[in-house]
Amino acid sequence: MTKSALARARAAPLRASAPRFLREEAGFRYLPASEVPRERIVRLLSECFAREPMAAALGIAASDLAHLIDRFMPECAANGLSAVAVPEGAPETVAAAFLSRDFKSPLPEGIIEDFPWFLPVAEALMSVGEAYEARHPELAPGHAADLWMVGTDARFARRGLASRLFRVCTDLARDRGFERCVTECTGHFSQTAARRAGFEEVARLAYGAFRFEGRPVFADIPPPHTHLAFYDRKVCP
Repeated sequence: MTKSALARARAAPLRASAPRFLREEAGFRYLPASEVPRERIVRLLSECFAREPMAAALGIAASDLAHLIDRFMPECAANGLSAVAVPEGAPETVAAAFLSRDFKSPLPEGIIEDFPWFLPVAEALMSVGEAYEARHPELAPGHAADLWMVGTDARFARRGLASRLFRVCTDLARDRGFERCVTECTGHFSQTAARRAGFEEVARLAYGAFRFEGRPVFADIPPPHTHLAFYDRKVCP
């Protein structure tokens, strides 16, 4: 190499390393959440969960959900348990995302105080979680990974992305030594995806029966979304 060519090579900007793909299947690539700008994940999930049964019943806006989800992103992007799906031909597009965390991990600081509108949802989730823990009192940090929040861009619906992300995140949890995976599914479609991924229902809460401060806040949720379900799957012997 000539001196001038060597100088040009040294002056050229370094290329960013290629994303580390976890799986490629049916025109989509699955990669760790850490490989994608967090605002893209937050945007997708906030839009999806504004249509989720409990959020819709409470009238929670996507903009409000975005602030809540963003509080969880540092943990979920760094723990190696979360994943996204991108189209092979459009890697900048997040087609689906799944945030996961340790089931025994505490909530980010200030969640309850800063997001009071989240309290009915949190109480419902806690009720099925406590029913599960009553059956597994041995649970400690590092035992169960919580496949916590999954959403699919409407443009890529009915492609099986949620079901594949269930499998991808289950594999990530197993590879990191977790014995079990759990997930709280609030709607009919995520419940179907969980069952297809080998999860078994262990607790449920009927929306019509739930009361928050004496009020049936979820009683008007229409079918097929009739209940909140808690699922479990053992991933390590």
